[in-house]
Amino acid sequence: MKMNYPTTALSARPSALASTLYIWLFTNVGGTAQLVASFGLDEPADLKVPLLIGLVAALFSLAAVPLAVPVFALAQRACTSWRCRFTALAGVLLAYAIANALLLYALPLGPPASLLGLTWPYLAAALLAVAWLYRPRPAIGRLNRPAPLLSAWQHRASKATPAY
Repeated sequence: MKMNYPTTALSARPSALASTLYIWLFTNVGGTAQLVASFGLDEPADLKVPLLIGLVAALFSLAAVPLAVPVFALAQRACTSWRCRFTALAGVLLAYAIANALLLYALPLGPPASLLGLTWPYLAAALLAVAWLYRPRPAIGRLNRPAPLLSAWQHRASKATPAY
C-alpha cells in the first residue's frame, strides 16, 4: 500500500495586513534611502535631515496603516492578474494624494512643488513595493506525490520488510 504524504507548499499571497505592513516598511525604507542618497550627494554634512524626515514619515504613515488594510484586502479578493495589481496601485496612489493634501493643509510647507520634492521618493518606493508584492507568480499548489526525501525513505522501508 503506497501512502501519499502532502508536500509543504508556500501560500500564494500574504494576508492583507502583512501586505500592508510590507508595503509600509518598503516604502519608508526605500523613500528614506532615496532621500539620504540625494541629500548625501548634495550636502554630505546634512545626512541627519533625511533621516529625521524618514522617521517622521514612518511615524505618521504608521497611523494610516489600518486605513489601508481594506484596500489590500480588496486587492487580494479581486486578484485576477491585472485587476489585483491595479487595485493595489490605485490604493497607493489614493493614499499618496490624500497624504500630500493633508500635509499641504496641516503644515506650512510652501508650494506643492516643494512638498513633492520630499515625497516623490516615497511614492516611487511604494509603487516598486506594490509591483514586487503583486508580481505575477506561477501557480503554487500541493503536489500529488510525496516529498522527495519521504519518498526515498518509503523505498528503503519497502525493501527492508517483506511484502505479503
